Amino acid sequence: MRARDRLAYLRGEHAEEALLVGWICLLAHTLFLPVLALVPALGYLVATARAVIGGEEALPPVEFRALFSEGLAAGAICLLYGLIPATIGAVTVSLATETAIDPQDGATLFFLIGSTTTLFVVLAGLYALPIALCRYAVGGIRDALPSRAFLAVGTHAAYFIGWTSALLLLAAGGLGGGVIEIVPVVGPILAALVWWITAIVAARRLAAAYRTV
Repeated sequence: MRARDRLAYLRGEHAEEALLVGWICLLAHTLFLPVLALVPALGYLVATARAVIGGEEALPPVEFRALFSEGLAAGAICLLYGLIPATIGAVTVSLATETAIDPQDGATLFFLIGSTTTLFVVLAGLYALPIALCRYAVGGIRDALPSRAFLAVGTHAAYFIGWTSALLLLAAGGLGGGVIEIVPVVGPILAALVWWITAIVAARRLAAAYRTV
């Protein structure tokens, strides 16, 4: 997707309200209402994915009731796909800290194996999560559960390329927003906007890759 196409996408009929709602949500999350303020933002990203998969070229309208209900469902899906990596990571760290690490007794080897396994599981969760959210967007909560359809999408080159580019985009946007946030007074306000625009464009990229498959 070219930069000009991204800018055109953000200048659609519903762009102002979409940017404003997400911007406010991220500001609230940053300043005084952590996590809960992200629920409507997640809901709008689900709506964005649905619109892209359905072939729409513009940002979808903001429907507040749907934002909250779909945001809660999307949050539950994120928790589901983050639970296993978090559990494995917690167990690995717990065992490593409670056991004296001695190269002679194999504890170091266990920690290396455990941390490597955790890394792969985290990456697998991050790779599968957008598929689950896209399936939820066009289906229902049950469609977000792992199935054979996940393998068909996940092994497709178009999805891998889309996922990789979205991940790089999120990393760049996160870094850029972090730098802007350092600026006194206006920094956190502008950083929230940068992060939200990045999230919308990344959601569109992932949904477009899913649609291609």
